[in-house]
Amino acid sequence: DDSSDEKKLRIAIVSSDRCKPKKCKQECKKFCPVVRTGKLCVEVTNTSKICWISEPLCIGCGICVKKCPFEAISIINLPKDLAKETTHRYGANTFKLHRLPTPRPGQVLGLVGTNGIGKSTALKILAGKQKPNLGRFDSPPDWQEILAYFRGSELQTYIKGLLEDRLKAMIKPQYVDQLP
Repeated sequence: DDSSDEKKLRIAIVSSDRCKPKKCKQECKKFCPVVRTGKLCVEVTNTSKICWISEPLCIGCGICVKKCPFEAISIINLPKDLAKETTHRYGANTFKLHRLPTPRPGQVLGLVGTNGIGKSTALKILAGKQKPNLGRFDSPPDWQEILAYFRGSELQTYIKGLLEDRLKAMIKPQYVDQLP
């Protein structure tokens, strides 16, 4: 069924800094067409700390994004081929990292891009400073499961090398936006 497949291909991000349910009329919930059909797509009350959006129920219409007075909501539609390739996620309605760049021996790997796209998270994972949770922030996998996820790829060999102390990652952060 293509429609259920489509529903899984979006990320709802709610900024915990900007979302203020006590100071608004919960427009995100009030105008959501899915909520209007009786489904709990957006859950929020005036006593909530932050609104919660059900990614599987969300149809990606963007009404909540437009109606939020604090610009706290982003809905990101993903390409179909990324749906099952989540490398890391911090929590529900938060940033999601898909795939990782592949470091190769003797070569430099550089990451350039706008803020908030996962460069630092990817580098922390590749440096062995952060364990990828494969999108399961509530029940993170162990290293065996992580290695099995990357089985057959150069990343499996790389991560195994880091874990066995045969490889060491060197990171030189450069913030080009701060250069004179």
